[in-house]
Amino acid sequence: MNLGLTLAIATTVTITGCQLFPQSQSSADQVTVVVTAPPRAATPVVPTPKIDETTHKNKGDRKGHNMTDKIPKSEVPPSPILNVEQALNSIQVQDGFAVENVVAEPYIFNPVSLTFDANGRMWVCEMTRYMPDTFGTGENIPEGNIAILEDRDGDGKVDKRTVFLNDVILPRTITLVKGGILYADHTQLFFTEVLEKDGNLVPGKREVVDPTYAKGGSLEHKTNTMFYGMDNWYYNAKSNKKYQTIALDAEVPRGAKEIYRNQYWKLVRGISDYRGQWGVTMDDYGRLYHNGNSSPAQGEYLLPGSLLQNPEFWAKMGANFIGNGDIYSIRMNTGINRGYIEDMLHQTGPNRGKLKRFTAASGSVIYRGDNFPDKFYGMAITPAPAANLISARHVIEKEGELTGENVYPNAEILASTDERFRPVNLYTAPDGSLYIVDMYHGILQHKEFLTTYLSEQIKARNLDQGNNTMGRIYRLRWAEKALGAQPQLANLSPSELVPFLSHANGWWRDTARRLIIEHAIHNEVTTAAAKIQALIVNSDDEKTIINALWTLHGIDVVNLATLQPLLISGSQQVKVAAIAVSNKLDVSEHQAFAKHLFALADSDYRVGLQVALNAGSIQSPLALQASKKVLDTYIGKPFVREAVMSGAGLRSKELVALLGQYPDNDMMYIVNNLGKKPADRTNRAQLSSQGKALYDLGKQHFNGAGACFGCHGADGDGIKGMGPTFWDSEWVVKDKEILAKVMLHGLSGPIKMKWQTWNTSMVMPGMANNPSMTDKDLAAIATYIRNSWGNAADTGSEVKPEFFSQVRKKTAGQSVPYTQKDFKF
Repeated sequence: MNLGLTLAIATTVTITGCQLFPQSQSSADQVTVVVTAPPRAATPVVPTPKIDETTHKNKGDRKGHNMTDKIPKSEVPPSPILNVEQALNSIQVQDGFAVENVVAEPYIFNPVSLTFDANGRMWVCEMTRYMPDTFGTGENIPEGNIAILEDRDGDGKVDKRTVFLNDVILPRTITLVKGGILYADHTQLFFTEVLEKDGNLVPGKREVVDPTYAKGGSLEHKTNTMFYGMDNWYYNAKSNKKYQTIALDAEVPRGAKEIYRNQYWKLVRGISDYRGQWGVTMDDYGRLYHNGNSSPAQGEYLLPGSLLQNPEFWAKMGANFIGNGDIYSIRMNTGINRGYIEDMLHQTGPNRGKLKRFTAASGSVIYRGDNFPDKFYGMAITPAPAANLISARHVIEKEGELTGENVYPNAEILASTDERFRPVNLYTAPDGSLYIVDMYHGILQHKEFLTTYLSEQIKARNLDQGNNTMGRIYRLRWAEKALGAQPQLANLSPSELVPFLSHANGWWRDTARRLIIEHAIHNEVTTAAAKIQALIVNSDDEKTIINALWTLHGIDVVNLATLQPLLISGSQQVKVAAIAVSNKLDVSEHQAFAKHLFALADSDYRVGLQVALNAGSIQSPLALQASKKVLDTYIGKPFVREAVMSGAGLRSKELVALLGQYPDNDMMYIVNNLGKKPADRTNRAQLSSQGKALYDLGKQHFNGAGACFGCHGADGDGIKGMGPTFWDSEWVVKDKEILAKVMLHGLSGPIKMKWQTWNTSMVMPGMANNPSMTDKDLAAIATYIRNSWGNAADTGSEVKPEFFSQVRKKTAGQSVPYTQKDFKF
């Protein structure tokens, strides 16, 4: 279908693997390379300023830090560029597993993320301008690729590469939608239409759909992922935004707004919980997992958005670490940003020079494939590119939290002795295996945080050589089990897709659900709906039933006849899902459904939480009575008070009247503070004209160059495992000198606040030596923090630049981050 747009002429060449790169894919592999991207616009040639390495200051340096090597460079093994065969030999896996190469240079370059389409083709983001050297030279040149990689003969190796787009600045995110793709560069989210011409996929129209998608912050702290969740929303890391494509005539969901439309659908954007740093994944129940920089996967106990339903109430779901942050490397890891800090690396014994814990956790996955033995299903797997390994943990569910333990005590599922092995993302693949995106890059740390110590480590082992021309994707599989078939789902009807909702591989289940829902945007799906309902009736598989329920939810076919048997005899998680999708019930069935809610309210803690979370959407007084019953039964357990108030939704007044003077101080605190959300309150109007100007500049830096939002959240309420809240914080409003000292020289936990203790392995870095942050910039951030989110210091709430200059001079001898004991409250 041609929409009257100018399309690229596909250029095709066939390349034998070793013709271009001696270290590339096997010479026996013939790969067809097709370029369908439009001709790249001429980029104005801007002379690259010559950098004097003798005077250059790295932005990650901290005044007073002694960056002397703890491990002499002479002890560290070299890090030569390895060809694929050598790289495979450097990788160790646990017994029973095998690792295979799927594709390597010259058919892939600097891959950072991917997605599989309905026929199993990989769509890959190639960040080809990322840190070619320690200065990040040419970073913003628009030369990043969106590439399509195919295995046409089914031998498990890529044999066709299509360059679909080749003018993207630092591409980071890609996902599939009806009619095309959504992808993000360093700032914006785009839609590009996918057309077919002469057997090749070619780009059609390209439009910006969200100009603010990844705006602000440094490269390491920008929004990413667009992960398709069980509830059919796209979720992101480093963001509180979620997106959904809906029919052009569909009603926009409450709390969301339309931001774009095309001939296929309209895109709506809503608010979600702020989560993670790089990557999002989920389990079979639809719970989301993500990770911080210094943590393994973190799991959310409730379904996404559970605590965001009531506009008069705010609560953060948070996430729990799936096990501890310890890792077990098999090579020296002195090439990390703060390897000069003694506690980062083992100093003695057989582990000398090896990293102790995560410092650069990347895109985790919950393994939901069907290639590994059952005992590995559902494990949380997190890559640690700074340590050149991949770590696996069993997820353990406890009351109100998800936790975990290492699958292999004191060892990892996969580790390499190659320092250039940089696993940055993991995916459950259509064939049931685990796909590993290896950026294969000498430099991992971005220039905004790079220290002189790391720069010297990089140069000592020539890690600044050979970057941006390499990349690999590997497959981790169970050696004794055959891989699954390659999918061909793109041209199936909704009815033909229904059987795949019960596939043993989660990728197939998720893809079938997405495709059925996309069909429903334009087509009648009555026959498919009937088959899905029959699938639920005839299945005793929990995964199948839950996936089928959310498919019905996505096509707006939810009824009491389907849910009722599940509420009576389903498993705990099936009951949770059946209650969760009930917000799509016709109002004529609400009263009957409310009776089930009331009966289930005290039957089980987790089921009771979901009863409370959905009570407000069921138009019956009995539903809110069921919510109160949950409160009466389980008060004091995690999330109960929050679930009751959030789940009331727009019916807070009814719930408050029902509760009366409830005999629980914490619940009454919530009741008495409805509508008083600190995030919405600002003291800007009370500031002087100079103060207002500082406030506005500080807001810009907080969400931009200062990257404060990356750890403390855009709403200032903190991110679990990263940075504490600023709401009503004595660290912020009591004494501006304390705030200035911390901003200049950093802070190490734990720190105790009025109602909670914050402790994380992350150390807040000071900004005293950051050349991009002047005293005026720091004063502006401090002014913004002290006058936002309900904060209003009694006197001197605006902080002047000269005050920061005075504190800087006064604390010139501070060489390490502060701790709580350095201050009196």
